[in-house]
Amino acid sequence: MPRVPYVEKDQASPEMQKLYDGFESQFGVKAVPNVVKALANSPGLAGKVFPLANYFMNQSGLDKKYRELAVLMLMKRCNCEYGFVRHIAIAKQCGLSQEQIDNVENYAGSSLFSADEKVVLRYADELTRNARVDDSLYNEASRVVGREHIVDLTGAIAFWNMMARNLNALQVTLENW
Repeated sequence: MPRVPYVEKDQASPEMQKLYDGFESQFGVKAVPNVVKALANSPGLAGKVFPLANYFMNQSGLDKKYRELAVLMLMKRCNCEYGFVRHIAIAKQCGLSQEQIDNVENYAGSSLFSADEKVVLRYADELTRNARVDDSLYNEASRVVGREHIVDLTGAIAFWNMMARNLNALQVTLENW
């Protein structure tokens, strides 16, 4: 059971209703997900979080497949079912197979992932577990995603770690749609 009430669209302030409309159009969803309804309890935070999510999802030049590998990995490490489940369809749209998704946490010894994909997974794994990575891994990840995208990869991992921790602490539940 969620620890905060879900703010339904018809009960939201005009400011939040605009945010809901923007979320629906930016992310192509028919209904506002529970994560939005939960964070709407803090309109100031919600107003900052979702534009940043939009940047990572729609504007960043970071390879979307790498982004989703990182998100799935960190959601697993954070034990965030909501975030992991919500990213399955997105990951598939980005070219990941169901078998890869099912085995993301066992990437190190898996033949399902390329060497470059394993670097991204390891980067997300270590940054999530340790809040830092060593120079060698940083340089490998920079080579894989490109120096121009390493900040976005790092930022995406940090962003979704924040989201995972919010989702877990607030006990946001999966939708039934």
